[in-house]
Amino acid sequence: MNRLAGHFTGNSRLGKLKHILKSILLGATAYDMVQEAVKMKSYIEQALMAVSIGDMLGIPIISYYRLRLLPHWVPLIQSWKTTVLKERDIIDKIVS
Repeated sequence: MNRLAGHFTGNSRLGKLKHILKSILLGATAYDMVQEAVKMKSYIEQALMAVSIGDMLGIPIISYYRLRLLPHWVPLIQSWKTTVLKERDIIDKIVS
């Protein structure tokens, strides 16, 4: 533990520089993957909610088992409806 603490406290400038460069490289490469994963999660949640409670928007889905998901979706219904029904323009499509 002591050896690692000395490594990050600045005893070795080369070690500190190596750690900083490693952090920058990791952030530069992993940031895009994380943003893509968050966007994909959002799309999957919207699709699952459309299948589960799509009849609120006029999409007729008949299934008894979707009612089991309803208690999980109730807190998210209002934000989902505003997201799905939001009017979008060309700039929103370019940005996202």
